[in-house]
Amino acid sequence: MIKGIFDWLDHRTGVRKMMSVMFLEGIPGGAKWRYVWGSCLAFVFSIQLITGLLLMTAYSPSSSQAWSSVHFIQYKMDFGWLIRGLHHFGSQTMMVLLALHMLQVVIAGAHLPPREVNWWLGIGLLSLTMGLSLTGYLLPWDQKGYWATRVATNIASNIPILGDDIKQLAVGGPDYGNHTLTRFYALHVGILPLGMIVLIVLHLVIFRRHGVTSAVNPDGLVTKPENERGAEHFWPRQAFYDMLACMVVFAIMLGLVCYGFGHAIEQPEGVEAPGVLEYNHWAKAGERGKGADLDAPADRDTPDYPARPEWYFLFLFQLLKYFPGDQILVGTVFIPGGVMLLLALLPLFGYGPLRTFGHFLGMLVVMTLFILVGILTLFALRDDSPDGILWGLLKNNEEKAVEYAERHQKSVKEADVLAKRAANIAMAGTPVEGGHMAMRTDPKTAGRKLFETRCGSCHSFSKQTGDFFEESWIPKDKDGKVIATASDLGDFGRATWVRSLLKNPLDDKHFGRIKTVERDDKGNAVKDKNGKDNIIQGLTRMSGWRKGIDKARIRAKDPVNADEQEREFDDVAEWLAYQSKPRDQRKDEALIKRGEDAFFKETNKCFDCHSVEKRVVDKGKVTWPVEGGELGPNLTNYGSADWIRGMIMNPGHESRYGEQNLMPAFRNTDGPGNELLLRDFRENKNNAPGKMIEMSDIEREMIIRWMLRDYRAVFGGAPIAK
Repeated sequence: MIKGIFDWLDHRTGVRKMMSVMFLEGIPGGAKWRYVWGSCLAFVFSIQLITGLLLMTAYSPSSSQAWSSVHFIQYKMDFGWLIRGLHHFGSQTMMVLLALHMLQVVIAGAHLPPREVNWWLGIGLLSLTMGLSLTGYLLPWDQKGYWATRVATNIASNIPILGDDIKQLAVGGPDYGNHTLTRFYALHVGILPLGMIVLIVLHLVIFRRHGVTSAVNPDGLVTKPENERGAEHFWPRQAFYDMLACMVVFAIMLGLVCYGFGHAIEQPEGVEAPGVLEYNHWAKAGERGKGADLDAPADRDTPDYPARPEWYFLFLFQLLKYFPGDQILVGTVFIPGGVMLLLALLPLFGYGPLRTFGHFLGMLVVMTLFILVGILTLFALRDDSPDGILWGLLKNNEEKAVEYAERHQKSVKEADVLAKRAANIAMAGTPVEGGHMAMRTDPKTAGRKLFETRCGSCHSFSKQTGDFFEESWIPKDKDGKVIATASDLGDFGRATWVRSLLKNPLDDKHFGRIKTVERDDKGNAVKDKNGKDNIIQGLTRMSGWRKGIDKARIRAKDPVNADEQEREFDDVAEWLAYQSKPRDQRKDEALIKRGEDAFFKETNKCFDCHSVEKRVVDKGKVTWPVEGGELGPNLTNYGSADWIRGMIMNPGHESRYGEQNLMPAFRNTDGPGNELLLRDFRENKNNAPGKMIEMSDIEREMIIRWMLRDYRAVFGGAPIAK
């Protein structure tokens, strides 16, 4: 029955003849392992076509959605991590196989006449493969691809006469954006693959005409009867060699994908990861870091990103370092162009009696080229590593080089942190403007930078147990001297912070660094003996309270029990830290009672200056009347986002520090209704216009969430993810 079906198919299609042409090709000299590289290249290119088509089903070529769609493929689409990983490592594998194939060709002398046309087609395929790698690098629209593409297009602009036009054609506008991405996408999925297919077909047709290069096939014409002596059919031995080599190459690619170079997703508390035998363990393995890396979303406002090309282009990156300034054309145009021209001319040295010389020259040029490429790549890796490479054998010991490498590694580490954070926060979605907006409004990363730039000139922020960052923020001058002039907010609002404040208000952690100009009864600055403003300690009311507490403990008549009072201060600290919770979540009645009893106790003198909501239960009904003095800040909801927000926007308000205030207000001056709010703000005698600094609502909320370790993303003042 099978024979009958096959006969029917052969009668209508000539399939037997096609199979004969494919598998019964004569190989002069017999099957060889060294002939497998071409088949491996065709195999990997086929994988690239298949995985590329699958990626196209989920990819969105838009600057606002490209990164999000790749994130979806990597982390949410079933086996998307595998498809993308094979495509990613497939491009790198093709570069390695091309190098091996080129080396095998020149060693065999297969670039010499009459095979020179096939050699030129091979150079064309090499150029198109590099073009595919370059254009594909940008498509994830992540930091790595974005900045590497900027470097590449800027290099292209140095080409004489046509450089600026080439860059403009590639970029598609005055800046890198949607048009840049769509043009690279069109090149990557349409124009370049079509060119590759055409050249591969021509390459195979001409190869079949001339056959493999061997001692029994010197003139490259397998159709001549004398060249068939010693020939062996492609099937089965050479086909087996090719298939086995392709499987080894695929296994290496698959191994790299399964090893994983991505960023793992942090599982929410209480959620168990799927078991090894469960479907999602493998379908969603991208969440465990399997597959290819995905950097943070592209953001043009991060010019300090440590841009580097893929490893197979590092030699060009290193070459540019030797030709700075006006010499840049040498490294970007003349040397690469000269090398390609030399490769194209190699077959011409093999005509007639020059064939032996041409064979030797081809091997010398290609091997020398590979050695130089390898050396430049190693030098590029060395320059980026302060400890050198190859176990320290290759290291640049110059002081400036080491400093440069240390800065680079620090930038790489910071970029990796951002990439991991981006992968995690995008699991809950990204803004329609693009993934970069999720990072710009992320308290965990952008919040710290905002704190350092907007608050960090005065305040420090010390690392606490459980914090993900490694270093505390301490404002210092260029000589390393601490220049902080306000409180350390690292554990602000926590029981530890309050307890430390109660113990020593003038500690550097609290009010010790706060200084102010001494003023007389009329509000005029008091001058010292040199005629300068006399600087004194600021915010001393709390230290005065502490002195009163200490005196009460040693007075002769009815002294306060110190140990008992310290325990009461512990209760006050815990109770105030509890104030940061929403009122309906404060269920610990014992803690509330202990804290309120200690706070409102006469000998502790807390309520003399501070007011706070007090929990009152009357006939089963709970009310929260405000009780206490008004000399100090109102401590209702102390340490919460609302309390901090009021402190940032209006520190001179009577509910905060009033006339004692020394802190500028940070407010948004734009938006509906802000004119009236600003007028009320300026009319407050404690808030002079000169003490107001512009700060957007989103910036303020990111700083607040950074301080509270609330790392939900902020968008329009509200979280994206709940």
